[in-house]
Amino acid sequence: MTPTAPNALRLPPAWRQQLWFGLIGLLGAGWLWFAMSRHGIGLSPDSVGYLAVAQHLLEGRGFLSYRGEPFVAQPPLYPLAIATISFLLGFTLATSALLLNLILFVAVAYLSGRLALLVTKSFPLSIAVCISVILGVPITWVSVFAWSEMLFIFLTTLAFLNLIGFISSRDTRDLLACSLYLACSCMARYAGLFSVFSFLLVLILVTSERLQKKAYQIVAFSFISSLPISLWVLRNYILSGTPFGPRTMASLKPKEIIFLLFDTFSSWFILQTDILQNYFILIAIFIFLTFAVSTACICQIKDTNILSLVIFVSTYSLFVFVSSMRFAYDPIDNRLLSPVFISLVVVLLSFSNKVLYPYLKSKVSGGAQSRLIILGALIWFTHPVLSTLTLGFEVRREGKGYHAVHWQTSPTLAHVRQVREQLTQRTVYTNDPEGLYFLAHIRAEHLPFRFRPTWPEAGQAYLIRFKRAYRGECLDIIEGLRQAADIEPLARFSDGEIYLVTHKPLQVPSQ
Repeated sequence: MTPTAPNALRLPPAWRQQLWFGLIGLLGAGWLWFAMSRHGIGLSPDSVGYLAVAQHLLEGRGFLSYRGEPFVAQPPLYPLAIATISFLLGFTLATSALLLNLILFVAVAYLSGRLALLVTKSFPLSIAVCISVILGVPITWVSVFAWSEMLFIFLTTLAFLNLIGFISSRDTRDLLACSLYLACSCMARYAGLFSVFSFLLVLILVTSERLQKKAYQIVAFSFISSLPISLWVLRNYILSGTPFGPRTMASLKPKEIIFLLFDTFSSWFILQTDILQNYFILIAIFIFLTFAVSTACICQIKDTNILSLVIFVSTYSLFVFVSSMRFAYDPIDNRLLSPVFISLVVVLLSFSNKVLYPYLKSKVSGGAQSRLIILGALIWFTHPVLSTLTLGFEVRREGKGYHAVHWQTSPTLAHVRQVREQLTQRTVYTNDPEGLYFLAHIRAEHLPFRFRPTWPEAGQAYLIRFKRAYRGECLDIIEGLRQAADIEPLARFSDGEIYLVTHKPLQVPSQ
């Protein structure tokens, strides 16, 4: 495979083209600001963990979780970035996270246009990619929460720009920059290791260097891109005995994971398939879309730039699927798969431009060609526009996560704040410890998922149950724990309850 002429790829876009990409990004960021300005950025349990680490950094206590333990569940770059903005500008941590996401949103939109122009050599198509990104369901979703995905996507896109530059020019400075950006992406999310592996495959399969030189490049690339995360993993193992923190084993079946994978991809461009409960229909649609995407890839396989994107999308998605069968982190959704969105959009729009449109153009008259383009644009953009508008107005009206209206106006939390000193005299258990920490500044233990005959070990404890907790109501867990403890209600509210828990003495069987 022969790459495209280096001069065509190495020339930077004209300033007007760059300006268009930046303006589109600013337009999308303006919409995000409108959506989040009323209630603030969305906060999930992971978000609270990031903000707690950032707070500890500002206090000079190092990388500690909200429980005061070594932070090992995620890499450190995102909370470090939040802490840096808060320190420099004096903003609250939540506001700093919002500002960081807005900046990253503009940067990702701009870089996606640059990447599309580098790959397709078509400015109109690059504008379509840029607009697709700011309207994209997964990009918008991860932008309204204080999550590390936008930082990860930003760094991965930068790495791709340099990887394609290296493929075209063989300039080792591009390979070095690519390695450094990937090293940073690994320090934003552990999934960056998937990116490193996929980029390695690109270097092995796409580049046409002599064997000795290619081996040297691969070794150098692997060492630089994996060194920081290797040191962080070693630190985790020394402090906690685990490389990536404790992980729960997966409970979903492969069929359910495949459904989630397919449902997520389809929701980006068509509709969510959870409305289709017939597995035969789902399998038929899955086969059709797999055939369509495979055709798009095969028809462009001689283009080394497109091939690089295809390898990344395929490898990253495969790793997510395999790891989901092993570990029970968040179910496959927009958040987990968002890093492949830009690459997938570039591949599909490039196929439409280079293969599908010329074919259809040859079949219709000149007057119908403009209508064909309009129809294609409507099909491509209608669902993302409607989904993004719906999400934006929902965020503005109700907020997301712990900034949502139902959390901010919770009567249970209002009572907890009033009796905080009394509650902290004993161990507190809850089905949402991150929410209780962020909203009431109480460090609580999570309800034990498995029955423990010695629970609560302190003899007496308080239990706070939220009906709309991130991990569910947990009524079945509480019922199971009644075997070990007397659970007496102290206060009931519309959104939760507070209990006094007393350990039952062991029943010694009579002789």
